[in-house]
Amino acid sequence: MNKISFKKVALVLAFASTLLSCNKEDLVIDEISEPGKYENGFFVINEGWAFTGTGSISFFDYESGTLKDSVFQKENPDSDGFLPKSSTVQFGAKFNNNIYVVSKARGPVVVADAKTLKEVGRIPGSASYDWRAFVGLDENRGLLSSSNGVHVIDLKNLNVLSKLSGVSGQTGDMLKAGKYIYVLNQSAGAVIYNAEDFSVVKRIAGVTLGFAQTPNKKVWYTKDKFLYSSNPQTLETDSVELPFKPATTWGTWFSSPIIASTKNNTVYLLQAQNYGGGKAMYKYIEGDKSSLNQAFITTPAKQSFYKKNLGYNPQTNQIVTTTVQDGFGENYLVNNIYFYNAESGELIKQIPYSGYYFPSMFVFH
Repeated sequence: MNKISFKKVALVLAFASTLLSCNKEDLVIDEISEPGKYENGFFVINEGWAFTGTGSISFFDYESGTLKDSVFQKENPDSDGFLPKSSTVQFGAKFNNNIYVVSKARGPVVVADAKTLKEVGRIPGSASYDWRAFVGLDENRGLLSSSNGVHVIDLKNLNVLSKLSGVSGQTGDMLKAGKYIYVLNQSAGAVIYNAEDFSVVKRIAGVTLGFAQTPNKKVWYTKDKFLYSSNPQTLETDSVELPFKPATTWGTWFSSPIIASTKNNTVYLLQAQNYGGGKAMYKYIEGDKSSLNQAFITTPAKQSFYKKNLGYNPQTNQIVTTTVQDGFGENYLVNNIYFYNAESGELIKQIPYSGYYFPSMFVFH
């Protein structure tokens, strides 16, 4: 037996001796859980080709470096998936240990385990509701925005409990920040609620895109030609002028193409039209107006963004984007996913893939 083996044996004996000398109540051993099948990567929420097929979820696997399609359907072959075909999958968010996937056009809200992607519940599609986005509040409650205001959801039983007062009509993105909930409404702009009693605290007319939150807790949104920050403690605001006027996303609703880094106080947003698309992404480093002097990332020739085709990956400090080929019809078969350094904008990797996916946004762990 060599020296290394003796050392290993000594360590084992020492550990065993420690165990034997410990009182049972003093002994704590942390449980080591196996990583889930869908933890080592991120999700792409695909709108799908309305009336032809349903939306889907793709998964980018870090280990294989590949994009795997229709992973929810494959993990749940007996599920109704995202039917009906007339609806489109438009929004996804991770909350606690689940992913909430929201369809508009009277489609379902599907809840899946974030590690396994096995379905754990749903709000079936219904003519009574036309959903937009989801935000979790606590263990028991969440909010779903819709074509007619915001609804409180029982997360345990997936029931619609009530409708918030103070906002009506088409309502989209939402963000819970501290003691407030920021809600984006087509006619009212930003409506800020008290998270405890759902009373309206403040209204900001004319808001076009929102919301993103930087590490300093500030909440970001756009209005006219300006990017605003809101302090979620005092609700005081500050602003910087943008080199373009952001459009709204109400035409064929999609989540606002504005995100934030989790590492730096930096905001990224797309220069897009009301229906989506666009070819330029801008980056604003708080306090540095010159960071807006030129686009941070532009799409390659003959390629455009589609909806909220930008995401910040907190695990890799990268910006991830998807594009479709310019034009209509079969051009939508041509997709690419890109990975950029979030600090420099340097392109790290490009992966082409084919199919009528119509990617709408990303969900990261």
